[in-house]
Amino acid sequence: MKKLLLLDGMAAVYRAYFALGKNPRLTSRGFNTSCILGFSTTLYDLLASQQPTHVGVAFDLPKPTFRHELYPEYKANRPPTPEVIHQSIPYVRQMIEAFRIPILTCEGYEADDVIGTLSHQAELAGFDDVLMATPDKDYAQLVTPTVRIYRFGRGRTPDAILGVQEVCDKFDISTPHQVIDLLGLWGDSVDNIPGIRGVGEKTAKKLIAQFGSIEAMVQRSDEIANDRVRQMVKEHSEDALFSKRLATISLDAPVAFDEESLLRRQPDYEQLQRLCEELEFRQFARRVMGSYAVAAAPTPSTASASTPQPATDSSQLSLFGAPASVPQPVEQNSQPVPPALQVSPLTAEVLRNLCDEDLAIYLDEQILAIATDADHAWMASLSSFSQSEASANPLAEALFVALQNQLSTKLCFDLKALKYALSNLKIELRGNIFDLQLAHYLLDAEVRHTFDAICLSMLDFSPQEPAVCAAALWQLYPIAVARLKDSSLGKLYSDIELPLVDVLISMEREGVRIDADALRQYSATLTSEIAAIEKQIYALAGASFNINSPRQLGEVLYEKLKVTDKPPRTATKQYSTAEEVLQKLADRHAIIPLILEYRSLSKLTGTYLDALPRLISPIDHRLHTVYNQTVTATGRLSSSSPNLQNIPIRTDRGRPIRRAFVPRDEEHLLMAADYSQIELRIIASLSQDEHLLAAFNHGQDIHAATAARIYHVDLDAVTPDQRRNAKSVNFGIVYGISAFGLSEQLAISRREAAALIEEYFGQYPGVASFIETSKQFAREHGYARTILGRRRYLPDINSRNPNSRAFAERNAVNMPIQGTSADMIKLAMVRIHQELLQRQFRSRLILQVHDELVLDLYRPEEEPVRELVLRHMQTALPLEGLAVEVSVGVASDWLAAH
Repeated sequence: MKKLLLLDGMAAVYRAYFALGKNPRLTSRGFNTSCILGFSTTLYDLLASQQPTHVGVAFDLPKPTFRHELYPEYKANRPPTPEVIHQSIPYVRQMIEAFRIPILTCEGYEADDVIGTLSHQAELAGFDDVLMATPDKDYAQLVTPTVRIYRFGRGRTPDAILGVQEVCDKFDISTPHQVIDLLGLWGDSVDNIPGIRGVGEKTAKKLIAQFGSIEAMVQRSDEIANDRVRQMVKEHSEDALFSKRLATISLDAPVAFDEESLLRRQPDYEQLQRLCEELEFRQFARRVMGSYAVAAAPTPSTASASTPQPATDSSQLSLFGAPASVPQPVEQNSQPVPPALQVSPLTAEVLRNLCDEDLAIYLDEQILAIATDADHAWMASLSSFSQSEASANPLAEALFVALQNQLSTKLCFDLKALKYALSNLKIELRGNIFDLQLAHYLLDAEVRHTFDAICLSMLDFSPQEPAVCAAALWQLYPIAVARLKDSSLGKLYSDIELPLVDVLISMEREGVRIDADALRQYSATLTSEIAAIEKQIYALAGASFNINSPRQLGEVLYEKLKVTDKPPRTATKQYSTAEEVLQKLADRHAIIPLILEYRSLSKLTGTYLDALPRLISPIDHRLHTVYNQTVTATGRLSSSSPNLQNIPIRTDRGRPIRRAFVPRDEEHLLMAADYSQIELRIIASLSQDEHLLAAFNHGQDIHAATAARIYHVDLDAVTPDQRRNAKSVNFGIVYGISAFGLSEQLAISRREAAALIEEYFGQYPGVASFIETSKQFAREHGYARTILGRRRYLPDINSRNPNSRAFAERNAVNMPIQGTSADMIKLAMVRIHQELLQRQFRSRLILQVHDELVLDLYRPEEEPVRELVLRHMQTALPLEGLAVEVSVGVASDWLAAH
């Protein structure tokens, strides 16, 4: 049986890019190998599952094709190829060559045409089966009883093979060739094929079902019942015929069908090993090099008598039958989970035998799995550990003893969630604890930190069952520890992130008391104001409409009131009524400031005033947020359910919300401790700019001091406008604000903004040097880092795309500042929490919001708690050249304390 597999190479590369985009695979030197690994795995899996006798990979060439000559706008809508794909293609081609598979191209034609031509010729040559591996729907037009599509799955949709019946069922057509007619009618936005504007998929299917083809439809257009559709067809029949021509895959591209060259051969194992070592594909290398045996691929057996049979030498062995002499790559502690993993029920007797063992613990909803190594695991339902009042549960008692062992190591994933679950069983986890999720977050904060993603990244496989996950922790642990050590992140993990877990659990459990009545009263006040604003908007518009509808609002602003001659549009060509757009048009019509105020007040009522009272716990009548430790790229904490990080403080209407945050009872007050201009102080320390340091060390208003320098006036002569401008420069300049951005923010000319920026750098040369040094460090190392070594990888820092590169450069400057601020407050939280417990104080940390900590302060403890909070916040992370300042306030509500 002769079976040809033709892979659409670029489609497979893009598939890998999107599949691993949020969890990129990086080498130890920061090179993104996601596309290469994804493509290589796809190719390997196809060879393993389909066992073709012949194989080829088709690629587009960079030069224009005959379709571009017919239609210059062909594919004009496509965004530029991502930089990571440009960097990956040379390695992808090397990988294909290492598999000894021909790369198929044809000048003036696309990969579709190459595959279409070769599949057609293979069918004529008597091949029994031809598979076209692609996610592209266009290929459906090529399907015959012999030629089929191997369609890649997406998400939870598995891969599938589409034959004639499957294509006809999918598109509601009678023959696969009619797919071209459908594309000619409804067009293709991806390839910028126009089709007939206004004819969608549903209408196209009806027309082709009625007429069979576009040509027949054009000739018999009078038979179309729908007046609108009939008119569109008559007016745009040439567009449909032209679009069909563009959508037709060529079957006669000038590419030779060489059956011998397509014959599947044994890979070049030496080249494969070299590539895998360079790209750090250790697990993939083991799979390819024959870490487990699979029967050899079938050889062609149905060739005609005139076709010479291939020789059975070693060059044509199966991919899986690697010769014994091929060296096997080795990576310690990274073997795949063995298929013979022994999984047993977790009993009290088992736990008693494990009480002195090192344990890997994995919790999956209500299933607890424990493994002592990569080969032995036990599972039990959490419900089996529950204790009744009548008698103790032997299983729970045994688990308590096993997890209390101070001398053993406990491996886990998501320590906070595990501690919560165990606390419900009144069990505390002790010993040498290692949280894989926290370690992975430190290794690369911007990727996904799910267990599945970590396993795919570190081990190249995805365990599903809880027992397999527990066993996999033993493989992941030494890899993660080694990488933490290699990246000098060990102390950051042990001194900050790991002990912070207990702090966050305490804060989440404590919660904060909310004066719900105060919020409801304020909501009633704002609701009344919103209603009054709504009436004014309707009066100016001349009619009532849905202010919250972007479409209706756009029509009022741009069609009826004509607030601008060039209405801004969204990416989907709709009128844009985004906040930043309306801000720029605010002086064009009196209605726009009212709309902005309407939105602002509506957000306050909907997001906070009305929502927060509904989230108060009916058990303890307090509001409990969830602090997320592994979300932000800079190391900052975030909060959710609800998000208390964004409680307004900068607007007159938003500040009163904080007045509703009150102490737990009459014996307590709220203490708010806030770092003073910490990010600007960090900039001064990192840059060691003498003028910036001097301003802080002399206690000057830093924004006024900056204004005095850039406007060349005495400090006491600085005007409010000059200080405001200097403040924008202070906060914006180190985050890469441009002259255009500054001019927009300050409503000044671009020339004046550029002059301010130039003057700023002239007055603070140390800051200018720090910015350039930060960018250069990132270019050389691929990441930015904080004072304590926390990293943020910047894969686009050397991108050829100027927008991508500029964004990475801004983060190269931002990360050392914002990340250091995050490290500082986290350290302070850990030390404050631990001392409060050690001294048995009743005061507790309850909120962390950016640079501010809030405590429920037990009144008799005010002085000692004030002293310890100040001490730990000021000394958590000393800054070179200046002191860290902290303001502390105590009051009966958060607003007053702040």
